[in-house]
Amino acid sequence: MTTRHNLPFQIDRPVFVKVPWDDNYKQGDHLPWKERSMTLDRVMILYNTGQVYHNAELEKEARVGDGLDTMNIEQLTAVVDSINEKVKAKTPNKTTFDRIKCKKSKILDKQRGLIRSWRRNYGQYEVD
Repeated sequence: MTTRHNLPFQIDRPVFVKVPWDDNYKQGDHLPWKERSMTLDRVMILYNTGQVYHNAELEKEARVGDGLDTMNIEQLTAVVDSINEKVKAKTPNKTTFDRIKCKKSKILDKQRGLIRSWRRNYGQYEVD
């Protein structure tokens, strides 16, 4: 018999859909919440209400990453726009915003690199 332990939400572990919603998320799907710019509060609500959960077996099976490789240029642009909205709200002036904001490119691989580099250097501005 498998014993289920109710672990607290762990920000550094992937979460998987337990209760499907809309046509995009089926049971067992990885929910790339950081890559989709979902707020930590929203994901914690989903976790605490049992709609998403951590699953060690699914972590091993799923190729879990930042999800940027599966996005097209329009989706990547939406991620950058979302990031920059959060940066604008957290910076005191335009000069600081211009220095910290995530840059845009129309070249797919370059845009992925710009987002990854930005997250490595300034990711704290993206988290709510």
